Amino acid sequence: MKSKTVPIPIYFGKLTIISTDDFKEVNKIYKTKAKNKLYDAVVFETLGRGEYVVAIKVVDWSIIAHETVHLVNDIFLKCGVQLDRVNDEPQAYLTGWIVNEIDKFLKEQ
Repeated sequence: MKSKTVPIPIYFGKLTIISTDDFKEVNKIYKTKAKNKLYDAVVFETLGRGEYVVAIKVVDWSIIAHETVHLVNDIFLKCGVQLDRVNDEPQAYLTGWIVNEIDKFLKEQ
């Protein structure tokens, strides 16, 4: 398991990106119950720590896009930001930032 934590600009908190072959260690560290046979990646927020975690087992950009949507929505809910389909610039910015951070992390592997 490899991980990297970066501060989230504008919206506060931090993003932890994890690359793993098995969710057992992630489950142990974060007290989660991600099942290896069911998930290729998971997203969750650590309660009270302001940390959003994405743990990736299978590197596939459709999976990463899927998990990024969950991350953006989780961050917006926590910050009280309303999704706006007319002015989606905040959503597009945060989506691009998360994908870029995941891409940089994966290239470092």
